[in-house]
Amino acid sequence: MKQAKYDVVVIGAGLGGLTAGALLVTAGFKVLVAEKVSFIGGRCGNVEYKGFHLPTGAIWLSDEVHGELCREVGAQLDLRIIDPPYYFRIGGKDYPAPIAGIFRTMFGKASKDEGEIVRVMKAFKRGIAWQEPSMNLSVYDWLMQYADNQTMAGIIRAFVAMDTGLNHFELPAGEFFRFVKETSFVKKGGLCAYGGGSLTAALAKVIKDKGGDIWLRCAAKEIIVRDGVAVGVRLRRDDIEDIEVSATAIACNAGPKTAVEAVGRQHFDSGYLKDIDNIKGAPQMIIYVESDESLTGGKTMFMWPEARRVFCCLDYTGICPEVTPPGKFLLEACSYLTHSEGPYDMKSEVELSMMDLRENIEDFDKRARVLKVLCYHNQYGLMRVWAGQPFEFKTPIENLYLSCDSAAPHGWWGSSAAVKSGRLTAEEITRRFKPSGTKV
Repeated sequence: MKQAKYDVVVIGAGLGGLTAGALLVTAGFKVLVAEKVSFIGGRCGNVEYKGFHLPTGAIWLSDEVHGELCREVGAQLDLRIIDPPYYFRIGGKDYPAPIAGIFRTMFGKASKDEGEIVRVMKAFKRGIAWQEPSMNLSVYDWLMQYADNQTMAGIIRAFVAMDTGLNHFELPAGEFFRFVKETSFVKKGGLCAYGGGSLTAALAKVIKDKGGDIWLRCAAKEIIVRDGVAVGVRLRRDDIEDIEVSATAIACNAGPKTAVEAVGRQHFDSGYLKDIDNIKGAPQMIIYVESDESLTGGKTMFMWPEARRVFCCLDYTGICPEVTPPGKFLLEACSYLTHSEGPYDMKSEVELSMMDLRENIEDFDKRARVLKVLCYHNQYGLMRVWAGQPFEFKTPIENLYLSCDSAAPHGWWGSSAAVKSGRLTAEEITRRFKPSGTKV
């Protein structure tokens, strides 16, 4: 078997793994990223389909999280800021929604009377400034204590579903308020030319330009552990060649289940294995729609809090014409499912989403054509674990880290969670080791 040596091996070329890799090569570490499929990005990439570039997951990026990461490692990111970032359709009218004060602004449009908005915002501010509500109460049930208002609930549901894939009755209220507090510094966001794929491509370029390696079609068959310490990885390239790579530290971007499988369950205690066995992925359905004209009147991102299933529609073409063939427009309609745990009646779910599109887009059947319908679920869901149930980024195996959205602190969701987890991994490795494996 061939042998190789690196300071750090990153398993998986998704956003969390590439974040850790880019930060570590910038700090001088020799890094190998091993990706089992033939392209990078994972759920923050894009694939070409009939001349269109379809995102595999993350789309909306923030300057404060994703942009700052790129500036720190020297990656070139063409982030096109959207202002205002959203429009909410409430009672048949479209309202612009700035990031700052967005809940107060939109709740005000949805409230039945002044007393209702006063009650809700008083409780909302208390949850931010004093103490979050219980983790044993859903954010939907929290709201119903102060206002039996389904449009307000839909506003919360849209934000919850967009970043977590969950329904508002599935997310703990405490987790929602932690999210609001943790992300309060975010003020600007937008799109890149090829969605999240532009970000992961930029990070991959940094890794290569600074001396790191990225091996595609390279699966991690085993994480080698001796006396409770991760010391290397056995990889298989192109399904034919086995290579044993020794490393000071290993970062698994492929999720906690994959990490445990690669190590072997016998190396973990029963409590950790119970947590692994209880993992539930968060699903999301995407309907990609092509047309010969804008279906949103030129607005980029629409939120539909009063729809049956579709909570967000994104018209790429006005700000990112690169994603479509010349003269074509691409609309992405994002839908939550009835329940995140399943089983799903996908035919019914698609039909409900199509009803939303037809009711909210004039002459939809004449002006638009469904390009593709996808449903991300289980290990490939919008998030690999439910928001509010994160794993620690340090595993019970010494020098083995989780660098993925499953392992960010409470209140960090979606692509921001992947970046946060990658940062934590890189910071910990940098704190404990010098390049070439010397302990600090």
